[in-house]
Amino acid sequence: MSLLSNTWPEKKPFLFSDKTYFFKTLSSFKKNILLIPGASFKSKCYPVEKFAEVATEIDANFLIIWGNQKEKIMADKIKVLSPKVIICEKLSLDALISLISQVDLVLGSDTGPTHMAWALNKSSITLFGSTPGHRNSYITKNNRIIESNSEVNPYKIDKNDYSIQDIDVHEIVQVYEDLLK
Repeated sequence: MSLLSNTWPEKKPFLFSDKTYFFKTLSSFKKNILLIPGASFKSKCYPVEKFAEVATEIDANFLIIWGNQKEKIMADKIKVLSPKVIICEKLSLDALISLISQVDLVLGSDTGPTHMAWALNKSSITLFGSTPGHRNSYITKNNRIIESNSEVNPYKIDKNDYSIQDIDVHEIVQVYEDLLK
């Protein structure tokens, strides 16, 4: 896990929506964790099996968002492997911002909704494999990154680098505990 060069000690939220939505799937008793399985290309996606394992390892209320049919299939596979997760309906941008602002943690790869959590100052864990965490994220007291051991060239992203798959579930659980326990 890399925490060195891009640390931002304090910041305020700077992404807002004029609308607030009510999500009946949010828990009042457990931490709410939003899983983001999709990304712009396949090598940026954390394996659905490992997302399901995270949902098994952590006692929380898990929700999954999706934005297209491929991501919906990923969400469905996570649900089959970990039936306790809840798949959200397709969300508008305002609804997505509202949901992220109401959960306790966002977990996903280097992709828009995960970065939105950072902008909203919500706790997040961003997973990096084929893309450089040191370039694409800043560490705050609420936001952490976990990078694979891959040597990433930020000037030429290798879309065949699937090293994100090597990130250990237990490392995610440990970062979650550091953030929210």
